[in-house]
Amino acid sequence: MNDFFRAQLADLAAQAVPADLYPRVLTGSRRRSRRRTAAVLAAAVVLSGGFATTVLVGRSLPPPVTTPSGSAGPVTTPPTLSGSPSAEVSSEPVVDVRNASYDVPAIAVCAAGRRTFVDGTERDGPYNHLTVAEPSPPVRADLDGVPGDEMIVLVSCRVEGIFTRKQLLALTVADGTLRPLGLVLDSRTFDFFPWIDPALVSVRGDVVTVRIEGYGNDDGAARIAPEERGFAYRDGAFVQVSGPTARPSPLPAS
Repeated sequence: MNDFFRAQLADLAAQAVPADLYPRVLTGSRRRSRRRTAAVLAAAVVLSGGFATTVLVGRSLPPPVTTPSGSAGPVTTPPTLSGSPSAEVSSEPVVDVRNASYDVPAIAVCAAGRRTFVDGTERDGPYNHLTVAEPSPPVRADLDGVPGDEMIVLVSCRVEGIFTRKQLLALTVADGTLRPLGLVLDSRTFDFFPWIDPALVSVRGDVVTVRIEGYGNDDGAARIAPEERGFAYRDGAFVQVSGPTARPSPLPAS
């Protein structure tokens, strides 16, 4: 090498500026790292069935925001049935006459007063007791002309070992409270101590129809042929409106 080339090389060496390659290498490494991270996230989103809506690349990468893909299928709602009749809800109060407290008029030797029945029975003194039962099927109808049905129950006054006297009692139901409307059998009918079969009590219009009979047992009740009588609520009391009105003649002893 001659002196001319040495002089040129020395001049170039004097003009050269030292360079630090670390920042360039670090910047390139970070760029490649961000690209690899974005590619991995995109692949994960694709595999999970969604797609990324936004990816922010910075010093720290937040998780991508995803929305459900169409592969999950449309959201369906249960079908609504139209034209089906709605269930009818009865407005009639549910009451249990066999387990309730209410006033009962006097029946034979069982005095009038408020009675509390438990399983259909209340004792009235040491020997007497009252029982109450609702006919089956239940007998309910509008008997007093006021909106709302009344119910008919069979009340028995029993003196143990001596006799049993039966009567029909009409009860009104207001807000679940029972109140007596009145005894159904009039005094003329009740005085011969008829036997009442609750299965043979019915209502026709506002008339309570009762089949009465007497077995002629040893409690003083007459033995009579069965007959049907009708009673209706008029002017605050029940009166007989159909059937025989005379006291039935006792049948001869068998």
